[in-house]
Amino acid sequence: MKKSVSSGLTLLVIDLNWGDSTDSLRLKVYTPSGALLGTYYDSADGITDGRIHLYIQNPNGIEAGTWKYEVYGYRVTGTEDYTI
Repeated sequence: MKKSVSSGLTLLVIDLNWGDSTDSLRLKVYTPSGALLGTYYDSADGITDGRIHLYIQNPNGIEAGTWKYEVYGYRVTGTEDYTI
């Protein structure tokens, strides 16, 4: 999945939601320059709820361009629908 970010944006909200906490998804976030910001899992915020909710913030502006999100089902029974 890709997200276009214009210059001057100071907050980027990423909300991966699949709702079924018995299945586990992983999220990788890449900046427009290709840097990996991190690998995130459902329990990263201390709550296992079928959701990964991130705030990427920089008062000087977030890198403009195309951000890339990679979603991977690392422990999923069958298939898992999600929104981001």
